[in-house]
Amino acid sequence: MPKESEEARDERKRAFIEALKQSKYRALVEPLHRKTKAYLEGEIEAEDLFKTIHYVSRESNEVVGMFKKRPDVILAGIAMEENLYVTEICDINVKVRKGDLTVLFVDAIVNPANTGGSMGGGVAGAIKRAGGDDVEKEAMAAAPIPLGTAVATGAGDLPNLCVIHAPTVDKPAGESSPEMIRAAVSAALDEAEKAELQTVAMPGMGTGVGRVPFEEAAKAIVEGICAHETKGITDIILIDRDEKMVEAFIGALERFDEENG
Repeated sequence: MPKESEEARDERKRAFIEALKQSKYRALVEPLHRKTKAYLEGEIEAEDLFKTIHYVSRESNEVVGMFKKRPDVILAGIAMEENLYVTEICDINVKVRKGDLTVLFVDAIVNPANTGGSMGGGVAGAIKRAGGDDVEKEAMAAAPIPLGTAVATGAGDLPNLCVIHAPTVDKPAGESSPEMIRAAVSAALDEAEKAELQTVAMPGMGTGVGRVPFEEAAKAIVEGICAHETKGITDIILIDRDEKMVEAFIGALERFDEENG
């Protein structure tokens, strides 16, 4: 995979911010549209519509102002708002967020895969739905992907350069383990270094169908990061939709900071 040029990165950044802006605008306009339609059909009183108009007017000023800023300022503002914990491991900035892995502006997201590359449910299924079928087709074409290795594929419709498939289970719906998770994290980061990527995001590896408890998985992920020999990676985002997984990430990083402070 050729290294991304500054011009290409800037263009990817602009496209990401434009998509984010349209999403924010729709989130304001759609409720207003529904309330307006309900008023015109006699289902609600005018006062209810006016309340929504007032809310949208107030919020829209903030949203419009936000997207008038420079792209780097917008992304920095998002990071400040969404980062729940920040630390440094071996010259890599490690951040914790609660949210959707598939809507981040990073170079690569990590898919906790199976060795066959199929992307059925869980995080893999979410990545496939957001990125399109081609992501799975490329992963399966690269299979088998042995445990302890990883492969990078295209990102399809995702805002990333690539998806890194790092198996945490042998077969679909198989069980994982902390050892498999550490190996997957190590392999994923090595693959990112090989592709000269700088920013990587990964979820709670091995905690879905792999059935590894959140705390054990978080500990294994942090250990995998600690064992990595940093070359070009600058930032890792640990992100998950599950509040308990997010808490486990924070707990593991707090212990790391206490032991290495």
